[in-house]
Amino acid sequence: MQYEDEYNNTYSPTSKFTAIRTIISCECQENMVLYHWDIQGAFMMSTLDTEIFMDLPPGYSLPEGKCISLCKSLYSLKQSSALFHDTLEA
Repeated sequence: MQYEDEYNNTYSPTSKFTAIRTIISCECQENMVLYHWDIQGAFMMSTLDTEIFMDLPPGYSLPEGKCISLCKSLYSLKQSSALFHDTLEA
């Protein structure tokens, strides 16, 4: 049961569009400067809290009996956004 709990832990807070519009509206009315940034590779910065193994992409091979274990999160992982949020809060 613990595996399912960890695998299904995908929650990360997001903003509703109305909240973003309200912030931008207040910023314009008060003549303030609003800054925005995009963190490239954000999901790949997060350290995994469980062991995750993966298959290699086509064209790559491993010796018999070897496997690949991820050290960092990837965009395609279900838990990526939750792990990145945990990284920001740490």
